[in-house]
Amino acid sequence: MADLILGSIVDSITEHLVSLIAQEIGLTCGVQRELEKLQDTVSAIAALLREAEKRRIEAEDVKDWLQKLKVVVYDADDLLDDFSTEALRRPRVVGGVKRVLNEVRIFLSSSNQLVYASTMAHRVKEIRERIDAINSDRSAYKAEGNDGNNTLGNLVENQPRPETHPYKHERYVVGRDEDIKEVIKFLLNPDFEENVSILPIVGIGGLGKTTLARQVFNNDSIKEYFSVKLWVCVSTNFDAEEIMRKIVRESTPGREHRDLKGAELTKKLGEELDGKKFLLVLDDVWNDNRSKWLDLEGSLMNGAKGSKILVTTRHLSVAKAMTPTTCHELRGLPEDQSLALLMRMAGKQEHEWKTHNLEEIAKEILKKCGGVPLAIRTIGRLLVSLRNTEEDWLSFKNKELSRINQEEGDIMPSLKISYDFLPSHLKQCFAYCCLFPKDYELDPSELIHLWMAQGFIKPLGNRKTQLEEVGHDYFMELLSRSFFQDIEEDDYGNIVGCKMHDLMHDLAQSVAGDNCITIDSSHEKKLPQGARHVSTDDPFALKSRFEGGKRLRSLLLTSKTSHTDIYLDVSCFRSLRALRIQYAQVSEISGSIGKLKHLRSLDLSGIYFQYLPNSISRLCNLETLNLRGCQWLERLPRGLTKLVNLRQLNLRGCRRLERLPRGLTKLVNLRQLDVSECDGLTHMPRGIGKLTNLQMLGKFAVGKDSIRDAAAGLNELSKLTGLRKELTIEWFERSVPSGLEASFSIEKLALQRLVLRWNPLRATEADAEVLKRFRPHPDLKGLMIEGYGGVQPSSWISQLHKLVRIEFWHCYNCVRLPPLDQLPSLKRIYLVGLMNLQRIELSGNESGTLQSNSFPSLEVIHLSDLPKFRGWERRRRRRRRSSSRIEQEEEAIQEEVEEDDDDSLLMLPVFSDKVKVIIIGCPTFSYMHGQKLHLKKNLTRIIKQLLRNVTIRHASASSSSLSSRITLISLSSISILALTCLTISEVKDSEHLPVELFQSLPSLQSLAISRCPRLKAPPVWAILRYLTALESLTISLCPELDLSTGESGYQEDMPEGLAYKLRELEFSGVEKMETLPWWIQHLTNLESLKIKICRDLKAFPEWFPQLTSLKRLEISNCGEELRRRCRRDIGEDWPNISHIPDINVWPPEVNDFSFSFL
Repeated sequence: MADLILGSIVDSITEHLVSLIAQEIGLTCGVQRELEKLQDTVSAIAALLREAEKRRIEAEDVKDWLQKLKVVVYDADDLLDDFSTEALRRPRVVGGVKRVLNEVRIFLSSSNQLVYASTMAHRVKEIRERIDAINSDRSAYKAEGNDGNNTLGNLVENQPRPETHPYKHERYVVGRDEDIKEVIKFLLNPDFEENVSILPIVGIGGLGKTTLARQVFNNDSIKEYFSVKLWVCVSTNFDAEEIMRKIVRESTPGREHRDLKGAELTKKLGEELDGKKFLLVLDDVWNDNRSKWLDLEGSLMNGAKGSKILVTTRHLSVAKAMTPTTCHELRGLPEDQSLALLMRMAGKQEHEWKTHNLEEIAKEILKKCGGVPLAIRTIGRLLVSLRNTEEDWLSFKNKELSRINQEEGDIMPSLKISYDFLPSHLKQCFAYCCLFPKDYELDPSELIHLWMAQGFIKPLGNRKTQLEEVGHDYFMELLSRSFFQDIEEDDYGNIVGCKMHDLMHDLAQSVAGDNCITIDSSHEKKLPQGARHVSTDDPFALKSRFEGGKRLRSLLLTSKTSHTDIYLDVSCFRSLRALRIQYAQVSEISGSIGKLKHLRSLDLSGIYFQYLPNSISRLCNLETLNLRGCQWLERLPRGLTKLVNLRQLNLRGCRRLERLPRGLTKLVNLRQLDVSECDGLTHMPRGIGKLTNLQMLGKFAVGKDSIRDAAAGLNELSKLTGLRKELTIEWFERSVPSGLEASFSIEKLALQRLVLRWNPLRATEADAEVLKRFRPHPDLKGLMIEGYGGVQPSSWISQLHKLVRIEFWHCYNCVRLPPLDQLPSLKRIYLVGLMNLQRIELSGNESGTLQSNSFPSLEVIHLSDLPKFRGWERRRRRRRRSSSRIEQEEEAIQEEVEEDDDDSLLMLPVFSDKVKVIIIGCPTFSYMHGQKLHLKKNLTRIIKQLLRNVTIRHASASSSSLSSRITLISLSSISILALTCLTISEVKDSEHLPVELFQSLPSLQSLAISRCPRLKAPPVWAILRYLTALESLTISLCPELDLSTGESGYQEDMPEGLAYKLRELEFSGVEKMETLPWWIQHLTNLESLKIKICRDLKAFPEWFPQLTSLKRLEISNCGEELRRRCRRDIGEDWPNISHIPDINVWPPEVNDFSFSFL
């Protein structure tokens, strides 16, 4: 990597020199002459390095020569950075002189400048002489000349650069259908003696082991079969305790469990897994030491019978260390599937490569890929720029691929060729990524700012294009060439995370050499001479000084958790451009940080300190300051406003921060100021509208009247026309419509997400006038309105056709919402705490008929705490108004009354089958249809609505007794028939479930009834006679429910084929169940029965052996008596259950445990 790094630095030096010479910033003649000579020398070196990179020189003597040159070039870059720093510092020294001492200080300053100039002239001369000496010794530089013929490099350079990146985050998986079927078959197989079975997936790197595991993990049948699914990436460091901590963390989202160790950690893991049927994926395991595996295995073997562990590894020895009964060996793709993948990655249609006779050439190219998908993808991306001619493809095969000399199973050379033909600016960006650990989730924004700090990103000729935008293009280019994968997107399509494949990480390490290294606390204190960028995930490694530390340009702590208190003295790292110490236990930031005059990026996010040292104001080159999540930070140093080069200031989550510095408006280069989640921030500083380069603000807090002189008003917000991404406006109740200028508008702010927040306890009807003035940009994708005091939000909401997500929270006065059903991109709706909301309008055509394409993209609708919500209503045509104004008002009032009383206007919107519906605390809501429904704290109104629909469904459409609303309501009846999944929970006011409720649900496959404290004796058998498609029934946590009484009189009426599809039945927390309900004996296809926490159940009935299809029986925490009766071979009930192949009783008797040691 030495040649490409040097090339970048030499280019940077040339730019520096041109700038310094042109500026003539008080340089003496001697300094000026030395700089001009240095410029000539550097220009010659630049040409030499470009040729070195072009020819990809590999000779060791040339590498040594480049290494010597690299040292002096770095020194030259630091020297010129000193010049730039002095240029920034000097105007502030002169400008800050007080009148009384003006003449004296000018004299002293001039004297100092003379000394400084003399010193710098000697340094420039020394470096120039060192470069000349090395340059004169370039006889060692020998390389074959370029034959001038077309190579891929020439072909790529001559092609126009694509304006868009055709990358799609959905992976194109080829040829793994049979593998997926085989692995799923193993995972769903209950016929294993041990409770927990292991299946390793073995194959060389790049074959797609992780992709296969992910496809299986997300399969619907797997989701239904396992009650717990966990995914843990292990990688090369096999630490049993850390793996257990990761498993616990996965099973309890939102909790870190950092302090759990030893026995406490093992106990917690047992609580999460014991007695549960789980699937655990251990991805990328390298450990083949059986004793280490046994340290972990013992904590995983107490799951319920049928639990599985799926392991991915490159080595068969790893699989053998786990002693599984079998393993799944993944092999390369066959030729036809390899060809299909290659051409897809190359962007070639079948008719193109067949018409131009490219198929045979492509097959020759594929021989270098060995059927490995990663290699095929990578090579395929190189072919995108080739023309569809035999000449170009043959040239690539004969000249570029012929250089690949690989052994069987080694795809690194194939990946290396893709790297070789990256532009030099992308090579160094890619190599830099090796500083992050394998499987690390990279943040593209963070990565781009680190690249900027190192000078890897070069401005385009067009000055309007910012460096951040150029960096984004770099990232997307690498992504499109498969150097990154596993991207994660937010709701609005922004890429917020990605990873590097292990082999790509190995490649990055290989090409970076000792320029980028990773260390830990055991690393020797002397760094390699060529080391310039260092990372570690071990805070102990930062406690000691390193010999050679003064040469470092990057120092990154990559661990996001730390248990070690460290006091970091960074004074020895004088050349740093990037310093990252995220989430370290650092109680105080040393004042020595002010000595890092070259620093461009400083990341102290997640550290618990209260103050930043004032010395930070000396970092005049600083461009990025990340203080995200510094929750104890109370104030920012005043000197922060001296950092005139600052481009990004991230304060998100600094919850104790009360104000921003008054002089913040001096930071004219600021482009990102993120103050989201700064709960203590009371106002924005006056004059913030002058920061016209801002593209990210995060939050705008409207100040109180008492601080108007110091606080910015909303009028300043409309001046920030460059704002993008998200913006939250808080304390809206402090604004009044009269305070907004006539020209005020935020419609020109091209925001992605807008949050408008009032204090709901101070909201008034005047909020409606304010909201009208805040019509956003038409491309808005996310809108959240909280605490709004109006009766109905503004109608412009229905015109935001690119809206993806909409939320209304705690709008207590809101009675009605505008139509949302015709927003074509809307995926998510959240309505929470709208205490007076009654209806939501639905769009209709001129005749008032409901349109059939309602909510075309909807995925989730969440309704919570809407006590008065009744449902959707269609817009209907208004009557022709009378001429009298008084009559018009009377008619309008009458229409409102009619609408409030007329349930016939209520509509049931048409949803896609895949819409997830969550309903919590909506007791009066009329049911909307779909295939999946979760009802919580609601029942009465929904039952009435269902019963009404049943009546209409059976009526004739031509019946004269029915109104014209039959056609409209019948749409909902059809979808009620299609409902497949229903959950009823936390219904606290009902003792019975009427049988009629289920008569209109013939398609229902899954029914769950839980947490209904007053529910007593539902006639389950009567319910089941109508649910002919039901496959799964769960009844849980209903303490008053008695399933053994009140039904015996109906046994003679038992219909044949009762619930003939029911295969899974679960009772949990049904405390009054003394015996199993009699109707279970008629469930002839029942395969799984789970009984949990039913402590009154003492025995199994005599008819139980009739359940010949039963394969699994789980009994958990049901009391000592039942457990005793079910003991293997000797229990009284053992003859009744012994025909079941899979029986799990928890907790087991001590004698039932068996241990085996190998």
